[in-house]
Amino acid sequence: MNSLINLTAFRSALTISAPMHVRTMATKATASTAAKAKTTKKDSKDTKDKATKTTKSKAPKVKAEKPAKPVKITPVVLPKRPSTAWNMFFMEHLDKVKASGRAIVPIQETPKAAADWKALSASEKQAYTDIYQRNMTVYHKQIEARLQELTPAEYKLENTRRQALRAAGKKGLPSLKDPNAPKRPLSSFFRFAQDQRAQGQHADLPLNERAKAFAAAWENASQSTKDRYIEDARKAQAEYQVKKTAYEASK
Repeated sequence: MNSLINLTAFRSALTISAPMHVRTMATKATASTAAKAKTTKKDSKDTKDKATKTTKSKAPKVKAEKPAKPVKITPVVLPKRPSTAWNMFFMEHLDKVKASGRAIVPIQETPKAAADWKALSASEKQAYTDIYQRNMTVYHKQIEARLQELTPAEYKLENTRRQALRAAGKKGLPSLKDPNAPKRPLSSFFRFAQDQRAQGQHADLPLNERAKAFAAAWENASQSTKDRYIEDARKAQAEYQVKKTAYEASK
């Protein structure tokens, strides 16, 4: 820009004192310099725009992180519950169908088997029930032995898995109870109700009415009586926590 101003001033001076051909050369030089300055500015702008576009086009895309999948917990292996009397009869029915060479279509065979089951005599049905009860006796012994083998950590992991399944809508899947774990103590109210029951209070009432009567008696008990049961429950809870910690650390 300074060179352009100097050339302009030089041109003005030449206009006054220089010959015609010198003034013509100065004019051409000024025009050429101005054109070069304009071209340089335009090239600079184009280069800047291109760099901006390149930066925008080459910017890496940030992918949204997918939520982590929940850890799959392997279920504890437990003895299989035996089939009921009806299920045993139905499986026998399907075996007969298979032996006859016919294709098994469960939706068709279920009503047929149900009709045959209904036609059985009481003694014939009882034969299946007796087998089921014997199998259940064996099952209970097997499940009891298996539960004795599990560690507190395995109980916790299995019950976590079952809780998640229940939350997802699964029914008929209760939590496992560790037979060796310390038993959680009674609350202050249930200690009070236990003593009331031992004294024969409200024994003539139905079970649900008796529970209401115990609740009313607790509500009307003196504060000193309540404090005694509350303190007993607090001590029992503290002892329970010590035993629970020791038990979980022992396996």
